[in-house]
Amino acid sequence: MRPSRMLYQPQQLWTDSRPGTVVVSPGLQGLSLYVDEQQRKYESAQQRQQQREQPHQKPQTPPSAADDRAPTTERVAEFKLDIPNGVCNMTQHPGDTIVGSVVVTVTKPTRAQRITLTFVGQERVYLRDPANTSLIPSMVKADYILFEKRLSLWGQEIDNSSQQDAGSQMEVLAPGTLQIPFSIKLPHVNYPATIKRDKVCRVRYLIWAQFERPGTFRDHEMTTLKEMMYMEPLAYPTRPREVFRINRTIEPFADSSTSGVAVQVDGGLSQLPAMAGDRILYQLEIRAVRSATASGAELDGQRQSVPYTVRYVRMCVVERLYVRGLIKGSELSQSYRTDLFSLTLDPTGQVPGKHSNSASVFASTGYLRLPVDLCPFESKQLSRTYELRIECDVADDSSLLDKVTRQTSTYILFTPLDVCTVSPDGFTTAALNNAYTDETMNISGIAPPAHHLAAGEPTIRVGGWEMERSYIKWDKHNPTWIELAKRKAAA
Repeated sequence: MRPSRMLYQPQQLWTDSRPGTVVVSPGLQGLSLYVDEQQRKYESAQQRQQQREQPHQKPQTPPSAADDRAPTTERVAEFKLDIPNGVCNMTQHPGDTIVGSVVVTVTKPTRAQRITLTFVGQERVYLRDPANTSLIPSMVKADYILFEKRLSLWGQEIDNSSQQDAGSQMEVLAPGTLQIPFSIKLPHVNYPATIKRDKVCRVRYLIWAQFERPGTFRDHEMTTLKEMMYMEPLAYPTRPREVFRINRTIEPFADSSTSGVAVQVDGGLSQLPAMAGDRILYQLEIRAVRSATASGAELDGQRQSVPYTVRYVRMCVVERLYVRGLIKGSELSQSYRTDLFSLTLDPTGQVPGKHSNSASVFASTGYLRLPVDLCPFESKQLSRTYELRIECDVADDSSLLDKVTRQTSTYILFTPLDVCTVSPDGFTTAALNNAYTDETMNISGIAPPAHHLAAGEPTIRVGGWEMERSYIKWDKHNPTWIELAKRKAAA
């Protein structure tokens, strides 16, 4: 008979040889470890599920580690030209002073040659190539340098040509921000105004800084953005102000539909020469008369009536640019006209009817406001003047309702418009009236500035205004360091 087996055997405690020590059996200990492992897996799964449900967040680094680490690894963290807005956006005149500063920030001790400032005046015109015989005109540009001034603000002088001496005299920039102020004194010379017309001409004045430091195979050169200065000459009146009389007859074109009709313009303009931005009083009387070329005889000052009337009159301020240059050994010149302002005149006399022209004379009186940016000048390659264009449409009154047989034509009259700009200080109306009593025009300190070809160029120097040369150490309190750190955190 087989001995009976016990289906359940109670837990046996293993007793150590040392008194008071109880040891759990290996089977129960393994079960406890298994339960603990499953609990840890469940908790980690719950944490991953919560992280997926929450928005993504960057792991935050300890503040101490972020403050001690520099936000950039570049050696030259900043190099810029700082010109105040009140200077950069203001129109400069002869005798003014341009101020600003050059800012450079390095993160490591840096050996450098120099920091220079350049001020250049450039003039460019476009002319049609005479050698081009195709239907599409070919434009050729001609450049002219008004002046080019360059000064070393820090480091070696520009005229140091010895490379061996240059390496021995090289200075070291300490880590930090160096700010060097400068000032540019403009001479009392009339340089041409800043202007840009596409494919016609361009006059500009640029300021930029350059940072030169040595390299292994070639020197490293950094250049700031070029700042453009807006300059304007001082044009004084060439004669006393008076009423400008207009008494001219506009003859028709040879192929015009109204070949036997001319236009007589009578009237005048007040306050000429006019200042830019002034109001000009105009008074015009325009009528259609018989053309002198129709009969081959003069009118002897008598206006002969014709069955034509003036219907519309427009007045335009025109800018005329006369460009010239040397292209392939030959002197070329061209003229361009651009409308700046247009005004349709209202009749102040007998108003024509809606369906018929009953007025024999088109009369109009009013004020013409000149633009404030009018500035005539004369330079080597470019000259700018202004004209007043008067346009009028003439139509017959016999067949006005019949558009098929109606004869209309446009007549154009150009007259010079004498415009000038004055000095912002020390120029009054009384001084203007007294300036013509002396041949030198030097009463009350009024003297026209010299032409831009006179012996006078801008002068650049370090400092010259209330700002002094400053240096800020490169650390977490440096403004450039803080700005780069904010930019890095935002990215």
